[in-house]
Amino acid sequence: MNIRVVLYVLGNLLVVLGVTMFLPLVVSLAADSQLPLERYEVLGFLAAISICLIGGLGLRSLYETKLTQLGHREGCAIVTFTWLLFSLIGCLPMVITGTAGFTDAYFETMSGFTTTGASVLPRMEVLPHGLGLWRCQTQWMGGMGIVVLSVAILPFLGMGGYRMFKAEVPGGSTFERNAPRIKDIAKVLWITYLAMTVVEVVLLYLGGMNPYDATCHAFTTMSTGGFSTRTASVAYFPSPWIQWVMITFMFLAGANFSIYHQLIAGPRRAALDNPEFKLYLLLTAVLVAVFSGVLQQVSAVKGGGEAVVRAAAFQVVSIGTTTGYATEDFELWPDILRLLLLLLMFVGGCTGSTGGGMKVARIMIFIKAIVVELRRTINPRAVLVVRVGDRAIDRETASNIMSFFAMYVGLFTIGTVLLVFIGLDLTSATSALAANLGNIGPGLGAVGPASNFAHVPATGKWMLVLCQLLGRLELYSVMVLFLKRTWVR
Repeated sequence: MNIRVVLYVLGNLLVVLGVTMFLPLVVSLAADSQLPLERYEVLGFLAAISICLIGGLGLRSLYETKLTQLGHREGCAIVTFTWLLFSLIGCLPMVITGTAGFTDAYFETMSGFTTTGASVLPRMEVLPHGLGLWRCQTQWMGGMGIVVLSVAILPFLGMGGYRMFKAEVPGGSTFERNAPRIKDIAKVLWITYLAMTVVEVVLLYLGGMNPYDATCHAFTTMSTGGFSTRTASVAYFPSPWIQWVMITFMFLAGANFSIYHQLIAGPRRAALDNPEFKLYLLLTAVLVAVFSGVLQQVSAVKGGGEAVVRAAAFQVVSIGTTTGYATEDFELWPDILRLLLLLLMFVGGCTGSTGGGMKVARIMIFIKAIVVELRRTINPRAVLVVRVGDRAIDRETASNIMSFFAMYVGLFTIGTVLLVFIGLDLTSATSALAANLGNIGPGLGAVGPASNFAHVPATGKWMLVLCQLLGRLELYSVMVLFLKRTWVR
């Protein structure tokens, strides 16, 4: 491990973070909401920006080096420590304003950057606009990836950016280049992400949201994060237009962003024939139909047929893409629907999306690999390969995915046992682990949409913080740092 390279890149990334915090600072200076927390809001942002710029420039000057030695180990270390450090500095405005204590503020900020959306704050309406915008902006930055943004705007990263890119981008183990330079890929992803965010802001504004609410909700929809400016989440906005717009953009954000680039620049056929997207679309459509039928039968949603379908579509897409918004208290829904929502928490969105979870492609490959092994048992001499569409999956990738599933299930089991041990009931512990490891947000039971994570003991919150990080960086980038071999130079 080349520590100098890690520290030098971290210094540059800290400068990037400091620059991004100027937007909420400007909003803080311009707002005149007269809320009690506003008194120290500007001080909080100035302190965080100062630490970023002084610390970042200091690390740049002390550890200036060439990035020729930035390998996979350094990439994993940079990505992991970036998220830990950004959450530490990003939580300062909450701590300084007295919005939350350090543990709760760090939990909330890590939940933001990892787009988990699990919250410990009792009421959103008491947050001044600058702090509320920053809370949602953390999700927008984390959705496409902090390091992916840096790769797009910091040309000196060069080939080293590829190591960092794969360590952070969702579905990194199955990521493939579709452009000659990683910087070009990062730029395309962020331009697409920004353009879609702007379109959603406009549509939400036309639907009746004020500019602040429209911007914040577009940030947290496109990032599949789920933070809201309202305590009641999206249920505060009963407008069918607003809810259908958010359903649409949640679904789009849960798909692989490279598809949109292919639809514009070609080859369009490859985008339309993408097997992962086809399964994602089919799974969503089937579940919306099932949920609509059950909800209509038990009269669980007030209103006519459109309201039932909208409620079903919203919760299926919200949980399926790991966004975590809520328009209904699904704790009151039939058990079969609650079970399906719990299972959806494990699936997540597509690779290359802003969604969390295991990813649809991994589920496909996992199931196909099991079928191949069963067939090989019957006919040991047969030459069998795992195929997804026209692509043959090599055994190394298949093995990587099988190991991912084993680690995911193992961490989920151990975490659930520990949460039960510290006092959570089984339903709450199970769904809390699934929600935080899958970067979803609300769970079931005591951590359902009508509640939050404020009552979870401090030990449990720090466990869930680790789960949020593991889930967002998809296990390997974090777990590899626990190996002694990683740190040997």
